[in-house]
Amino acid sequence: MRRSCVPALLMLALCLRMSAQRRSVAITVDDLPYVAETEKGSASVGSVAQQMNRNLLRTLKRHRVPVTGFVNEQGVSALGVSGSQVLMQWVLQGFDLGNHTYSHPDINLLSVPQIEDEILRGETTLVPLMKQAGKNVEFFRFPMNHTGDTKAKHDAIAAFLAAHRYKVATCTIDNSDYLFNAAYVRIIANNDHQTAEKLLHEYITYTGLEIDYYASLNKRVLGYEPPQVMVLHDNRLNSETIDSVLRLFERKGYAFVSLSKAQADAAYGIPDTYITEYGPMWGYRWASERNIQVNGKLEPDPPDWVLALAKGE
Repeated sequence: MRRSCVPALLMLALCLRMSAQRRSVAITVDDLPYVAETEKGSASVGSVAQQMNRNLLRTLKRHRVPVTGFVNEQGVSALGVSGSQVLMQWVLQGFDLGNHTYSHPDINLLSVPQIEDEILRGETTLVPLMKQAGKNVEFFRFPMNHTGDTKAKHDAIAAFLAAHRYKVATCTIDNSDYLFNAAYVRIIANNDHQTAEKLLHEYITYTGLEIDYYASLNKRVLGYEPPQVMVLHDNRLNSETIDSVLRLFERKGYAFVSLSKAQADAAYGIPDTYITEYGPMWGYRWASERNIQVNGKLEPDPPDWVLALAKGE
């Protein structure tokens, strides 16, 4: 009797251990309501934006992903009624929205008062819409992750955000999707279906490499892999590949969690004193805070042919 209980107890202990060690990731989507710049030639960008977001939201819902989308107010205005309708669909589906400034500027080029104005103007549609849903806007994400190129600017904006009850939205995994999307839109505009399929394959492959790279980086810096935060963009490419991206995370053993839950981990409590003109992922920032040397050249790059197409070459 007692001997027969041992395997069961061992199995229970193993299951509890595996559960405790399960990887997790928060999926975030920048540049709502839609990255329309690459599709300026379209006469119906508004309808395209709505269709792409319907595809995106349907898949996120099917995978039960608690996503936070980050809004550029200027993009809402540019799409008119369609822009507001896209945001409404996000809220009606139960997803959260965050502030991503009014016009997505490079804050390295702005003064502190200009940056504060960008943040406040970014609330125009976002805050009332979230209030209607009984929610507060919790997170702010810096465009291009530029958090302040001088200590004075960095500290002033951090204080401003805290005073307005914002938390900084981090990101620990980047897959250069904006470059792949720029190339993809050019390819499909030329009806080159063969190259389009090649790019989609390269995109998923590269995303897998980046997930593994940042998991290894963060584990080396912190001693464990914290809940990750994946940054994607609201564009055509992700609308058409989001199922493959999410399945990739699932195959690697990740559970999907909210941004709030991910950033409740102790790693995100490490003081943010890193001053840079660039926008590195948080693993690099944590390495700097902890004086740990990492070789960023080991990070995989997108294929050269994709980069060339993204630049219009």
